[in-house]
Amino acid sequence: MISYLVDAVLLIALAFTSMRVSRMHRELARLRSYQGEFSTIVHETAGAFDVIVTAASDSTANLGRLANVLSGKIDQAHEAIAALDARRAEPSLAVRAGADTGVS
Repeated sequence: MISYLVDAVLLIALAFTSMRVSRMHRELARLRSYQGEFSTIVHETAGAFDVIVTAASDSTANLGRLANVLSGKIDQAHEAIAALDARRAEPSLAVRAGADTGVS
């Protein structure tokens, strides 16, 4: 009679343990699938960061070239302004020179 009671307790413990193990097995399977998805996302993110780094590098190089071109254009504008200032100053010098000599 006691052996039946012990067998029943052991059977209940075995059933409970089996249910817990099957639940843990399902959770582990789900975690494995999440881990696969996570790994895929990490690889895609790394690829996206590589693209961003390349784009930033290209943008920096393009901005450097643009700065050089604009610097050249600014220098040309300064030369043009200096030439215009010199041309504007020439007639006033001629007028002053004519006024000094008394030529009308």
